Amino acid sequence: MKNTLEYITNTILAERILFYLDSKKLVNWAIQIIQMGYESEDLYILAGADSDTTEEREKYFWKIINDLKIEYITSNDELIEFYAINIAQKAVNKEIDIDVAFNKMLGIVSATSYDSRYFAFEAIKEDLDYLHYTNRTIYRDSLTLDNYKEYILEEFNIFLEIRKLKISEKDLNSFYCNKCKKFVGKKFKKKFQLKRPFQYCVCVCEICNSKDLLFPHNHLTLKLWWCCKKYAVLKN
Repeated sequence: MKNTLEYITNTILAERILFYLDSKKLVNWAIQIIQMGYESEDLYILAGADSDTTEEREKYFWKIINDLKIEYITSNDELIEFYAINIAQKAVNKEIDIDVAFNKMLGIVSATSYDSRYFAFEAIKEDLDYLHYTNRTIYRDSLTLDNYKEYILEEFNIFLEIRKLKISEKDLNSFYCNKCKKFVGKKFKKKFQLKRPFQYCVCVCEICNSKDLLFPHNHLTLKLWWCCKKYAVLKN
């Protein structure tokens, strides 16, 4: 779909959902379509609408979509996933800077109320914040301020592989128990000590009570899911 009429239309529709979109981009969209060889009276009007209001630009935008019978993604959820995959692919192909791609993914996380499909990027941000202020991470021992760009690039690669294998949100939220050697749910177990707080809770495997868990949304857990799903696909 890349560089097609549908591609650039779905991109701009996704940006309208996710971010504050300057309606001047609708003018640029019209100019780009004209450069692709399309023509219509409304298209030329929008392409010259530099001084018009957002309302006017929006009106012609939708008229053009109807006039040219442009097929576009109507589901907001599917539009966002299309946009996320597009950003990830551009990051992996080095078409956009990794920091730019990362910030766009963080915008997607926020706009989707921390949807588990994109939450790994927010978790990386949290660990980066901890590194800046406390020189340690919560979940990602291998993440450092020196290697964060390479780490995020690997996250984009994993993200694309997971999309191909269609791993469900439920699975993405699973923990991996190193003792059971399987994906599990979690439960909390009370622990006691001789200092404050005297009582606290730890996260353990729901099956064997082991604390040796890999948390969701980190590289090791996601890679294990990828390997399991890929093996299942090959086996079938």
